[in-house]
Amino acid sequence: MNKLSYIPLLLLIALGSSCNKDTFDNTDFLKTGTAPSDEAINFKITNDNSGLVTITPNSAGATAYDIYFGDATTDPARVLPGQNTTHIYKEGTYPVKVVASGITGQKTEVTKQLVVTFRAPESLTITANASLHDLTVSAKALYATGGYKVYFGDAANEVPVLIAEGASVTHTYAQAGKYQVKVEALSGGAAITAATKEVTIYNALTLPMTFEQPDINYAWGDFGGSVTSVIPNPYPGGINTSATVGKIIKTKDQTWAGNYIVMSSPMDFTTTKKFKVKVYSWRPGLRVLLQLERNGDNSFMENTEAVTTQANTWEELTFDFSSKITDNSKKLQNILFFLDNGTQGDGSQNYTILFDDIVLTN
Repeated sequence: MNKLSYIPLLLLIALGSSCNKDTFDNTDFLKTGTAPSDEAINFKITNDNSGLVTITPNSAGATAYDIYFGDATTDPARVLPGQNTTHIYKEGTYPVKVVASGITGQKTEVTKQLVVTFRAPESLTITANASLHDLTVSAKALYATGGYKVYFGDAANEVPVLIAEGASVTHTYAQAGKYQVKVEALSGGAAITAATKEVTIYNALTLPMTFEQPDINYAWGDFGGSVTSVIPNPYPGGINTSATVGKIIKTKDQTWAGNYIVMSSPMDFTTTKKFKVKVYSWRPGLRVLLQLERNGDNSFMENTEAVTTQANTWEELTFDFSSKITDNSKKLQNILFFLDNGTQGDGSQNYTILFDDIVLTN
């Protein structure tokens, strides 16, 4: 083909190109665009009293949404189609407004009432631990996002103390007695769940120990198979006519079975170093060991032994620590008793004593 043959072909291509025109910059379609329609709002409210609400807008033709939460928050949240946003609300009713914007810039808005209601707290429990006149209270419940109000029950028109989940509060009572502690679990809204717990506040446990004072806690503990109780005096008479006494039974568990009680503070041996204890035994020759220990650390201890000499009657045993205790440096606070230490008991009267009137004297 020679060069002249190309000329008609180039003319045809040029003419064809002149008939087409790019239209990518044509925005005439915007003149016929409409505002978003069928606008709707969906709320998903969590049921745990957190106040967390998920807000999902929807409409036809929207390219973006501005969500106004209806509370004290002034700035809207911008959400794209198919997405949502979350917000924390207090209990109440809120006018949530959504403004939908279309591709033309036209807007449509809709407002929907959001009602947030908190559920009443559930499974409320009260923990109250007393140390003499001091009482420490904590509480736990499901859905108590508003915390807890604590009433200690010792004052008229009492103003409660507000504590958070996991926290505690300590109150000091003016005197011993029984008190009704009340706790209100707060939902964070109007719903409240309340519970009460009776507590007993005791006076200090000091010597002499008589078992006769109702405002003192004679809380004896046992180990190794010893069984200690505080009972009405079954044999009043002789040197002991008191109404209440202690009772120790040594079972056939451990040879070292014993009991203990923790005094409110370390005992004072400045001028007095002898213990006198009234006991009732069913046989003479029962060995009674009295041991003194530092509270929480039994490496600081002293003990001495006395032996019963009578049967079926009250007698007074003396435990002399004069050669063993010279001062208060060991801070001895616990009193322990062992019956026939090193010998296995059998739970019978031969391994049982009544005891009363523990006195520290000189």
